[in-house]
Amino acid sequence: MKRYITLKKDFNIKLQSSITKHLTPQYIYLPIPQNDEIHSNVLIKKEEKISNRLISPISGKIIGMKYCLTPDGSVQKCLVILNDYKETMIERRAIRKKMTKISYEQMLIELKEYHYDDLITKLQSKKAAKLLICNGMEDEPYVANEIFIGKENTNMILETIDAIKEIMNFEQAKIIIKNNDREGIESYSNFLGTYSNIELQYVPDYYLIAENEFLKEYLNINDSCLILKPSELYTIYNVLKRRHYVTQTIFTISGDAVKNPQIIEAKIGSSVKEILHEHINILTKEHLIYINGLMKGITLEIENLIVTPNLKSILIMNPPKLQEKSCINCGKCYQICPKSCNPRIYLKKHQKEDIKDCIDCGLCSYICPSQINLRKIIKGD
Repeated sequence: MKRYITLKKDFNIKLQSSITKHLTPQYIYLPIPQNDEIHSNVLIKKEEKISNRLISPISGKIIGMKYCLTPDGSVQKCLVILNDYKETMIERRAIRKKMTKISYEQMLIELKEYHYDDLITKLQSKKAAKLLICNGMEDEPYVANEIFIGKENTNMILETIDAIKEIMNFEQAKIIIKNNDREGIESYSNFLGTYSNIELQYVPDYYLIAENEFLKEYLNINDSCLILKPSELYTIYNVLKRRHYVTQTIFTISGDAVKNPQIIEAKIGSSVKEILHEHINILTKEHLIYINGLMKGITLEIENLIVTPNLKSILIMNPPKLQEKSCINCGKCYQICPKSCNPRIYLKKHQKEDIKDCIDCGLCSYICPSQINLRKIIKGD
């Protein structure tokens, strides 16, 4: 990384200390995967397969289709399920006593059964690695998903790290958290005595240090390591230990226009509008809604927005006080770029190839004294 910086934050924005549960929505909206054929009955049970890649997070009745907005800004056709509030489940296998008894091949087979293909690819790509890292950090201001998952499920995370270390024959295992994460330090420290083969390490609160590429650079680690987030470890725990599909996800709702910022645990497919109405007190009529971060996220309307596994945060912010001005050619955007790109070239010449190495971190917009949203221009919006 060219330069390490700590982002300025509003310390008046504080999250509630516990996770708010939203697990009984009236309706669920599930995006239908492309070329996937629905083969379920009208009445379905929780965790029942609706299609080859679609699993119901509730029990209830399929009542139709609706087009909904997903956190990446795309509109998708969704299956609508009316909740019967019974949580009737399909039969599933008993909880496994010890994950350490599983073979590497069996671990991949079971993850494949639940369609966690990205996790499988990550595990396969680092089969020969020597170091396992749990990256328990967040970079985006006011977002704390991974921190809360680690804090609320510490023993499960440690048990899973210990199991993967043995299954894949890692020589070393570490948990990396930021040195200002006091609750995380306390939570992990309380349990680590049981797992003497796992080390806890702290790093400064620098922006982008939670990105695997920059974390390895900061720690001077080569490519021979597997890095997993607490959310990924929790998923592996549920598949291998509890032997069931994860039907809910965790995300942050925060911002200076929110009276009660908090972490939400909601069923996949829930309506964001319903969640905001039920749990969040918005202070102002005029505000901006950022999906998945101030630095790297996008602005969206929430009317038909639904919860998916890639929803990380909803930040509701007061409109910026300063107005955009003309570029003063100060060069700060170039100086701060971790990839040594020069956003001014694109701003003036509109040649996207000049910034092909851009990682969309948002630092150029963050540092600009003229308040120019360089990131948005670079993305072509």
